[in-house]
Amino acid sequence: MPIRGLEGSDIPESSGFQRVKDPYSGEELYAIPAIKPDVAVIHVHEADQMGNARIYGSPGYDLAMVEAAKTVILTAERILPTEEFAKLPELTRVPFFIVHAVVHAPRGAWPTGCYPDYEVDEAGVEQYRADLAAHLAGAP
Repeated sequence: MPIRGLEGSDIPESSGFQRVKDPYSGEELYAIPAIKPDVAVIHVHEADQMGNARIYGSPGYDLAMVEAAKTVILTAERILPTEEFAKLPELTRVPFFIVHAVVHAPRGAWPTGCYPDYEVDEAGVEQYRADLAAHLAGAP
């Protein structure tokens, strides 16, 4: 992925990023290698036991993470019979053959949201942030 926003920083050198010539503009940019995570855990609205999944609304970066990861684990609001996915295959956003495990986890995205099932719990996010800060302050 070519990027120009790193000029003047020490990030390219410390990260080993290379300069490349943009074939469209001829401009020299930094090339950033693709992220290849070992595991992606994403929360979906509906899944079946095989790993087919539906995400309603914007998936954000979830689909990119699923495609990049070596191992994919789904947490799901609801587990549906596979026959339900066969009825409306166009709603399947994640296919079973790239999923390694499915976990039934209602409200598994909380305190963040899983629209339209539930909104972000602002107080819950703030409490999570405070708990994390306290934990990190006490860490060696």
